[in-house]
Amino acid sequence: MSEVDVLKERIKVLEMEIEQLRSDQEKELNRIKSENYDALEASQTRYQGELEIQRTNFQRQIANLKAKMKSFEV
Repeated sequence: MSEVDVLKERIKVLEMEIEQLRSDQEKELNRIKSENYDALEASQTRYQGELEIQRTNFQRQIANLKAKMKSFEV
């Protein structure tokens, strides 16, 4: 084998290694994105739940205040 052939073979091996690294990094990036999306979705769900609780409490307070106002009107 000539020196050129050896270098060509080495280049092929390095190109395959680079492609494998790209593939591995893409898989890892997709995994991280998925985990981040899942965490964001869970956080948003908790936030919406908190908002619903606060809205319900606020409506209850308004109902209580309206009842007190009516008792003064009578």
